[in-house]
Amino acid sequence: MEQIGFIGAFDKKDLLLNIAKVLTLLKKNVLIVDATMTQRLRYIVPVVSNGQSRTYISEYQGIDVALGFMNLNGIAQYLGQNPSYDYILIDTDNIQTLNSYAMPRFSKNFFVTSYDEYELQKGMEIFKILQVPMELYKVIVSSDLSKKEEDYLDYLISQTNSKWKDEKVMFGDSDQDRKVTLENQLSKEIRFKRYTSTYKECLEYITSLVAGESISQGDIKQVIKKF
Repeated sequence: MEQIGFIGAFDKKDLLLNIAKVLTLLKKNVLIVDATMTQRLRYIVPVVSNGQSRTYISEYQGIDVALGFMNLNGIAQYLGQNPSYDYILIDTDNIQTLNSYAMPRFSKNFFVTSYDEYELQKGMEIFKILQVPMELYKVIVSSDLSKKEEDYLDYLISQTNSKWKDEKVMFGDSDQDRKVTLENQLSKEIRFKRYTSTYKECLEYITSLVAGESISQGDIKQVIKKF
């Protein structure tokens, strides 16, 4: 079981669902944990029929999604056993759940942001508070992938104890890709074919970083191409 963090104020739910869908199509068991303050996945994933609990795990397109939990112990108690997933993807936008899930200990953490000033500053606020240094993959989602803006992001991380890994992911934020994401939400399906080639290449790359050596990038490419 590998735990991987996705950090930042940017809305990461659709990116995580897309990554998780690729992994499930490659026969991996995946749990997404929405540990954000906004809990946006609560409005995508249906509530299970066990009363009005705000803490639950539900299935969406072959992906398990956990909502309302503050740590993995709570998830284990809910399941009645230790989680046995191949990958647990944890989404956070705050220092509390970053610490309660012990994310500084993870071997892989992704900082996801656009160049929106709120998302940049709110995301970096976590690392200004955090005393433990972290090494992060930089993931930028923007229609304007300019060096000036990236230099600004590099400056912000330099004001903390954390630093970037050498690998980075640059998602172009196109109208077509946003349209496909909305169509996926409305249809309650996750499909990749109508995304732009640039988006699919970036999804392939970030999924390969998540999967590591357990899945070849070629297999990831074929799944995204066919589905």
